[in-house]
Amino acid sequence: MDEPQRIQVILDYVRYCIETKDVKVTTFHHKFHPYRRKQSTVDLIGKAKEREIIFPPRIYCFYDAEVTLIEYRSIPLLDLYQEKKNDPDIYMVTALSGSYSLMFFKRGGKNLKLVMCTTPSYPALSSFDQIDITPYEKGCLPAMTSPENWDELDWKIYNERRDPRESSVKIGQKLGVTCQTVLTRYRNILEDCEIWLPFFPNGYSNYVPYVITLKTGSETAILSELKKLDRSSYVYKFDDTLILTLFFNRHLEIDSFLRLEKVGLIHDLRVSYPIRSHNKLWNSW
Repeated sequence: MDEPQRIQVILDYVRYCIETKDVKVTTFHHKFHPYRRKQSTVDLIGKAKEREIIFPPRIYCFYDAEVTLIEYRSIPLLDLYQEKKNDPDIYMVTALSGSYSLMFFKRGGKNLKLVMCTTPSYPALSSFDQIDITPYEKGCLPAMTSPENWDELDWKIYNERRDPRESSVKIGQKLGVTCQTVLTRYRNILEDCEIWLPFFPNGYSNYVPYVITLKTGSETAILSELKKLDRSSYVYKFDDTLILTLFFNRHLEIDSFLRLEKVGLIHDLRVSYPIRSHNKLWNSW
């Protein structure tokens, strides 16, 4: 099996996890048989994590939050970054250079509407320079809602088992409940969650991330175009603004966005470069 075929198998595993919410490599192997030997499939996925093509899967549940973007200052706001990083109510903070100097997400607000990681195409169906939303009809991305029927124990189990491979026995011992209670609750929790499993065929460290914000009446078209790329993108929406974390090969490639702004299909386009970032939901990346 050559390298493109191996990369395709890894993306097939990503799609399988997202669609079924089952992250077990052995189950994936028995369903699709990418190799004759199960161990070969296990080794491939293990090496993909070592190369940062993928990361260990996590479950994500949307909950109410407030997004704040602080406009450009002449110097990086690293002291404020550290202050927000230590705030227990803030689960993601990024120090930026460019249009904005700081971005953070705080639990409990109401302006966050959507959080998404795109599942890309491999080989790529398009590139950043080819992004074009002109053929699409206008459409806004639907707002996500936090679970209405979770109780305190549900949230505790969710917080302890963001890694879906975590042992129900260990979590039960930590929370003082039976492993069967954890397992039953977890199955219900999973119905309200998504598997967060980004894909970077060249390895995460080989891309250059930028944070792009914009407003458009064609949000669904932007999402469709991002899915044609060969690597994942992170998509957030607060109020009427999209926040896109895009991963470029070597340098910023936004000519297509500038063209779309010129013809009036997007506006308020702003670009920032992350200097430091901390995310309490995904500790390792």
